[in-house]
Amino acid sequence: MHEKYIVNKYYIQERRIMTKAKLRTIIGENIRNERIARGLSIEELSEMLELTPGFVGLIERSKRSANLLTLHKLSDIFDMPIDAFFCINSVKVVDDKKTTYDIEVSRKKAVSFISRLDEKQLEFIITVAKEVIKLNSNSFENTSDE
Repeated sequence: MHEKYIVNKYYIQERRIMTKAKLRTIIGENIRNERIARGLSIEELSEMLELTPGFVGLIERSKRSANLLTLHKLSDIFDMPIDAFFCINSVKVVDDKKTTYDIEVSRKKAVSFISRLDEKQLEFIITVAKEVIKLNSNSFENTSDE
């Protein structure tokens, strides 16, 4: 039996079969996370999609599948590529309204930038990062005493 791969530019899953139910779960969670991150209610999103709120809820809870037209509309509404809905997220909704897709794009840009640095520049970045972490740790300790 051939190994199955789910491949896109965000994630490669090797040696595991992706079931339809798992894929529905991934897509539904991503839709819900993006909707909440943007401060939209199910009713508001369903109106934009021209679907019933109940059906959007079923998609988010992985009880029904979103078709390609719905995913296309969602990509326009959320201003993100369709394949981002297939990304397995380690990040859920974040307080500052950054979306999972935004975080992934930022991470890729940072990795690309860092990979082009020479050793001296990299050492400088690491030193600065350690100082920032230390400052944040100290400020957190100071605020927790209040």
